[in-house]
Amino acid sequence: MSGRYFTARQLRQLTARLSPRDEAVLKTVSDLRFVSGAQLSRWHYWQTPDAAANARIARRALLRLVRLGALARLPRPVGGVRAGSAGFVYYLTIGGQRLAIERGWQRAHRARQVREPGQLFVRHALAVAELQLQLVEGDRAGRFELLELAAEPSCWRSNDGLGSQPIRLKPDSYARLGLGSYEDSYFFEIDRGTEGSRAIENQLDAYVSYWQSGREQAEHGVFPSVLWLAETAQRVDVIRAVVASQPAAARNLFAVELFEHVLDVVAGPAQSEVNGGQAGLNGLPRRITEVVGREASNGHIQDANN
Repeated sequence: MSGRYFTARQLRQLTARLSPRDEAVLKTVSDLRFVSGAQLSRWHYWQTPDAAANARIARRALLRLVRLGALARLPRPVGGVRAGSAGFVYYLTIGGQRLAIERGWQRAHRARQVREPGQLFVRHALAVAELQLQLVEGDRAGRFELLELAAEPSCWRSNDGLGSQPIRLKPDSYARLGLGSYEDSYFFEIDRGTEGSRAIENQLDAYVSYWQSGREQAEHGVFPSVLWLAETAQRVDVIRAVVASQPAAARNLFAVELFEHVLDVVAGPAQSEVNGGQAGLNGLPRRITEVVGREASNGHIQDANN
């Protein structure tokens, strides 16, 4: 079932053997393309207090999905041989892709075998998966309410049809979080550590142009904060220096932080309600403007009725 072709009959047989949790696992892999076994274990097999038992359940379940022909593994595990099965990186087979299309998780396209991607691409894909997983875990822990979460390409934006020069934004993720009486929204960029200052500046310029177009604000009442996440303090400094070169009116669109601090950054603004919600923690802006029925800010909304 994992070959070049996957018939309608095989798809029916596969569907009949999937549990709701199996389908949730496959949707996660469909959304993110590449996800490690360790990440899938934390995402979908976390319900008991025994971490070792959860890991065993995850290993058996993922192996079953591989044998059913819905998932496949990349040849090289993340973290080397010592990582064991938790280091396997999973992706959808042709059969898994057919299921994703049937379920509406992916747009209709011709299902194709996945060629082994480069290591840089895989590391970035796993970093995006880790970001989304940490947001899910933050919701579980009650630090905020995860109202919306989107990965590429669902989170991409454009200003087509507005009569101006086309703008394409391709953030790595988008999230909308509930914090008390507020909602905060974010575009996330995960730094690969390979782009120079000019490339970063071009990305910043694209966000500023899209912000100036007003399309996001017209559709959602608020422009999300753009949160850049880097692996090292040195890269944080590099990106912050590029942000500082932006026009003063645009700088507050952006925040740059270490990846490891992401939950503290996005959960922090809830505490600032004691100051009237005018300023979030970690430098994330809360500029209040009038929107019908609401008070809205850059990346931040509060019900006017509260």
